[in-house]
Amino acid sequence: MKDSLRRILLVGVAFALAGLVPAGKAGAEGQVVYWPLVSNATEYRRIPYPREAGPLLVLADSEVVIEARRAEVAFWPITREYLADFAGPPEFIEGTVEIVDGAGNVIAPTPEPYVLWYPAGVGAGPSDMVRGADAVALHEEYVNTARASALRLLEYQRLVTESRAAVEAWARMAADDPDNPPPPPPELTVPEPKPYQAFATEPREAAIVALPEGAYTVRIRARNSQLVPGSERGLISFASVDQGVGYVLRPGNRWTRPLVTFDPDEAVYTTGETDLFFQPVPVVEYVARRFTRLFRPQSVEVIDPSLTLWVPDESRGDSGYNSRFALWNGQTRLETLERTAYRVAQKPGRTRGYEIEEFTGRADGPLEPDFVAIRVGRELPVTRVGIEGASGSGNAGSGVRAIRRVTPVPEYVLFLPALLPLAVGLAMRGLAGRLLAARRDRPIEVG
Repeated sequence: MKDSLRRILLVGVAFALAGLVPAGKAGAEGQVVYWPLVSNATEYRRIPYPREAGPLLVLADSEVVIEARRAEVAFWPITREYLADFAGPPEFIEGTVEIVDGAGNVIAPTPEPYVLWYPAGVGAGPSDMVRGADAVALHEEYVNTARASALRLLEYQRLVTESRAAVEAWARMAADDPDNPPPPPPELTVPEPKPYQAFATEPREAAIVALPEGAYTVRIRARNSQLVPGSERGLISFASVDQGVGYVLRPGNRWTRPLVTFDPDEAVYTTGETDLFFQPVPVVEYVARRFTRLFRPQSVEVIDPSLTLWVPDESRGDSGYNSRFALWNGQTRLETLERTAYRVAQKPGRTRGYEIEEFTGRADGPLEPDFVAIRVGRELPVTRVGIEGASGSGNAGSGVRAIRRVTPVPEYVLFLPALLPLAVGLAMRGLAGRLLAARRDRPIEVG
C-alpha cells in the first residue's frame, strides 16, 4: 500500500514538473522581469511582471518603486501563470529608469532611499512608504526605539524572575517554620511594558514615482546610454471613479463577526432584536478589472468592464467623513450621534456573556477601546442613517444607508421540511390500510 502511494506521488510530481514550460529567454541570463513595489492604498507588495504578464498596473498618484531583475520564466499550467525564478538574493538590473508619457515626455526619477513603515506591525495594519532623508531618520529612530523597548522587556523579565525567586524562598522558609513565618517579600508593582510592534524595513535606494492617471512606457537605460534589451514595457496608472463612506457593521449579539457595507446602494437588513454599531470607513470606487489585477496581474478571470468595486481607503484616515451622524425615520430626524469608543466587558459567572459599554478609560492609559462606532439602538424605529446634513442615498459621500426591518421566521418552521418524509409515510400507510380494509369487505361471488 505504501509503495503504491509513493508511486502515485512520484507520478504526480513528475507531471507537475513536466508542466513547467519554459517561456523563452531574452538573452543567456533570462528575461527582464519588472518587480515593482505597488500599493492598493492599504499595503505595499512586490509584484513580479514577466513580459507575458502585460503592462504594469499602479494606482494613480501613489508612490511606486520601479525595479527590475533578470530571471528565468516558465509557464505553470496549474494556475495558468508565468512564474519568474527569483531564487537567491535579489540582483536588480542597473541603469536609469525612464517613464515616457503619451506626449513623449521622459521622466527619469533619481534613485533615493526609502523604507516601508508598519506602525501597527507587519500584517496588523496599513503600511506607508517614507522616502528621502526622512526614511533614514525614521529607520534610525525605529532601531533606537525597538532596542530601548527590548531592554525594558528584559529588565521587566529580570524583575519578574527575582520576584518569583523571592516568593519561592519565602514559601520554603514559611514551610520550615509555620509558627513564625518571615515577612513576605514586597509585591512587584512595576507594570509590564507594552511590546513595541512597529516595524521599518532597511533603507535602500531605488527609483520612486507617483504618476497621474494615464498610459505610460517604462524602460531602463544602461550606463552606456543604450536601452537595456527587453526592458520596454507598458504601464497603466488608474485612478478611482468615486469616493464615499462605507461601514463595518457590528451586531450587538455577535460583535466579533462584523459585516461590511461599502457600496452606497446597499441596504442594511435587521430583525430589530439587537443594537447595531456602525463603524464609518472611507471607501473608494475602482473599475473592477483594473483593481483586481493590481496584486494579481496574471488573473485569468474575465470581468465585465462596466463593473466597479468599492474598497476601503486607509490613506484618507478620518478625513473621509464627518464625526456626526443622523438617524432618520422617514423624513423625521430622531437623533444625532457622534462616534463613540466602546469596550466589550465579559460577564462573570457561568453565563459567559458580555456587555458593550462606552469606553471611559484615559487616552494614555493601558486600556484601549475595542472599536469606535455609532450605536443604533434596537428600540429606535430607524429607517436611514447618514452623515449629518445628508439628504439622500444618491451621494456616495453622504454615508447614507437604508435600514429595513424584517420579521424572522419562527424556528419551528425551519423543522417542517424534516417532517415531510414522516407525513408522506403516514399518508401512504393510511392509504394502504384503507385499501386492505376495502378488499376484505368486498363480497365474494360464488358462480
